[in-house]
Amino acid sequence: MAKAREFGVGFENLQARESIRIAQLAEALGFGTWWVPEDYFYRGAFSMAAAAAQATSRIKLGIGVLNPFTRHPAMTAMEFGALDEIAAGRAILGLGAGLRDWIEGRLRISYARPMVAMRETVDIVRAMFRGETVSYQGRVFNTDAVKFNFTPPRAEIPIHLGVLGPKNLELAGETADGVLLSVMTSREYLEFAVRHIRRGMERAGRTRAEFQIGGYQILSISENEREARERVKPLLAMLIGLMAPQPEVPILSAAGLAPETIRAFGASLARGEVPIAMVTDWMIDTFTIAGSPSRCRENLARLLDAGLDSPVFFELPGVSAEELLRDIHVHLMPHFL
Repeated sequence: MAKAREFGVGFENLQARESIRIAQLAEALGFGTWWVPEDYFYRGAFSMAAAAAQATSRIKLGIGVLNPFTRHPAMTAMEFGALDEIAAGRAILGLGAGLRDWIEGRLRISYARPMVAMRETVDIVRAMFRGETVSYQGRVFNTDAVKFNFTPPRAEIPIHLGVLGPKNLELAGETADGVLLSVMTSREYLEFAVRHIRRGMERAGRTRAEFQIGGYQILSISENEREARERVKPLLAMLIGLMAPQPEVPILSAAGLAPETIRAFGASLARGEVPIAMVTDWMIDTFTIAGSPSRCRENLARLLDAGLDSPVFFELPGVSAEELLRDIHVHLMPHFL
């Protein structure tokens, strides 16, 4: 049975001061990374990560993930440099393309060439951390002699891409230090992702040992198996329904979820109904880790065997953050670390 490199955890609904307490608990329980998502319009990731960094000493702080459009890459570098200074070199920069509907539809910011935008962001950020004066002429971003006015703790920083599709997975393998895959990552999707990441690594002459595959996981553990499985259904129904505009997305199609099924979930959401009754046992076992402790260990083992290095357990509505951490610490960590 494969082991995990580390366990991570991520929350976006915690009140700011409560998140500090939970980050300290995660560190005490042996979690390796505390991930802070930046979804619209939740609390800002850099502020939340900086607060956790100030209150901890060992756990890594991951920004998981930023889009390249709402901050210029030079501003992202500036923010991350300050965070890494507070964290004494424990921060991880996560970048992802973001959602067109939010960036272009809600914020009225051009969503041009997202894959190119990510590559150029990586180029500019890495160059600034290497201490260069960066004049960059890209297809999306340009800079004219930008340079840090301080020396950050590290010249080389870890960058993980939050990506889904084959070309972006190859980009991650070529340019990044890791990936942070989305919730609903299945064994089949992991196998798909690993194939494309390896293609990118081969182009860059890199090895698998240099790269970390992380992924958000929906987790629900209870000795009462039915209760554990029932409580993932509302979130899973919402997530599948939200994919209706892009039913061929690889994270679902690789696992064998039919487009017409995804569209049916979306149609229910459009009527104002969360299609909980449409969630099957197969969907729960494929897209979540839910059930008794032994069933959860079996499901996690399949993901690790398929190539997942670092599961990142995401918050579940109705389960307190502390309960989630303690369940992982008791039922999963002793078997996989």
